[in-house]
Amino acid sequence: MNKYNYWLNNIKDDTLKEKLKNLPKEKLVNFDKSLSFGTSGMRGTMELGSFNINELTVCKLAKAVAIYISKNHSNKNVVVCFDTRLNSKQYSRLFSRVLEKNGINVLLFKDYAPTPLCVYATVNLNAVMGVMITASHNAKEYNGIKLYDNRGLSINRNMQIEISDIFDNVDEVDAYNEIINYKLKNTKYIGKEIQDSFSDRLKSNKIRNLKITYTPLHGTGYYAVKRLLNNNGFTFITPSSQKKPDGEFPTCPYPNPEFDEAFNESITLAKKRKSDIIIATDPDADRLGVAVFDGSKYTRLSGDEVGYILAYTALNKKDKFVTTTVVTSPLIDKICEFKQAHLFKTLTGFVNIGAKTFECNHEFGIDKFALAYEESCGYIVRNDTYDKDGIFACLKICEIADNLKSQNKTLIDLLNEIYDKIGYVCLLRDNKIFQGNNAGDVMSNKINTIRTQGIKSIAGYDIIKTIDYLNDDTGLEKQNFLEFKGENFSFILRPSGTEPKLKTYLFVFGEK
Repeated sequence: MNKYNYWLNNIKDDTLKEKLKNLPKEKLVNFDKSLSFGTSGMRGTMELGSFNINELTVCKLAKAVAIYISKNHSNKNVVVCFDTRLNSKQYSRLFSRVLEKNGINVLLFKDYAPTPLCVYATVNLNAVMGVMITASHNAKEYNGIKLYDNRGLSINRNMQIEISDIFDNVDEVDAYNEIINYKLKNTKYIGKEIQDSFSDRLKSNKIRNLKITYTPLHGTGYYAVKRLLNNNGFTFITPSSQKKPDGEFPTCPYPNPEFDEAFNESITLAKKRKSDIIIATDPDADRLGVAVFDGSKYTRLSGDEVGYILAYTALNKKDKFVTTTVVTSPLIDKICEFKQAHLFKTLTGFVNIGAKTFECNHEFGIDKFALAYEESCGYIVRNDTYDKDGIFACLKICEIADNLKSQNKTLIDLLNEIYDKIGYVCLLRDNKIFQGNNAGDVMSNKINTIRTQGIKSIAGYDIIKTIDYLNDDTGLEKQNFLEFKGENFSFILRPSGTEPKLKTYLFVFGEK
């Protein structure tokens, strides 16, 4: 019996059963495979099917988490949080019902909240795990679930493997049927108090002159960013069209601060109010985007450019350290060398960056921490945090911009200063998106073909060295991507860890 028929015949929810009966034939492929749980949690489109995010697969992961915690921990406290995406609140309640039904103590956010707050609550409320319902910066059709350990790090490889093994053996229909008539009884609701505690950690009476436009892109960031910036002397304006939480993302179909279009609404308002800077957070507020008025227009800074600025200003003493990834611009290498700082590179993702930062903090001392970041607009600017935090990154970039304004300078002036002193790297990035339920396999086959055939030159320039992160001894965990080096340039091919997207990174080195 295939998965579709199994669901149809065994689900005890009449509403879902009716939806299954009316499912278009072309959607039956959603039952050909089962969703997997990986290092980045799980993410997918919200549709019926064993390969998608829906009521049953959410309950399946919740049951796996409950089994894992019961087996490994005496502490049974779990924080459950959700963002403004479609169905996120519903999924958070389903997840909590499964946990509670299976003996786990749930600390459930009453209302939507940012991912950095979920992490903060997990650590400060003595939880063994944090659960965040979000698909971060993906389009409205997507949702997902991230898991954090009691230190606020993305769960490590060993935890991921054990939970994945349990997950693969949980029957999603049984997990869902278990809680159809179950109502939460002992769950503790949390919200404003922990939100205020999060934003009140840092305060300043300094008078600020920076004019800021901020957008949460219909997401969770507004309250936390407002309280934190206000606590530190800043005020801002927000496009009314993007202030209200809305999982449809009507003004920006791809609510990602890496994209220029995410700034369109803010630029219109910023021009009217003559703002110096625009800052944006993605729907779960773990990423930061920045645009700066350069005298004639608003220029969006890349994730790497913001990283240069944050690193350059944070490295105010020698022997500090920065953690980043192998696909981050190699200019950060030269910045750290110029500032006599240590640089540690990991594989992509904050599961790796956070773990390395945690390790370095304990080896060198938290006073040596300067910055952790990845090129896709994710930053850690505090030494007590191990996952990307767009909220405190907002404050940090505004403090730097305000200080520069007092000198009649902008963030772009600071970037030019860095380039003049250290050098320049031209960055080009592109993505190839694969479609269909076998998209991941097609993508893997594509990169394996390139691995087998090799690349001897690009645009007439010879490849001098190839690094295969899956087979070569790089000192890092094996991963399926390739790096090609030439004279004064390099490029990397990397499959995304969260979606069927093959990412290309090209770096061309210039003279200072």
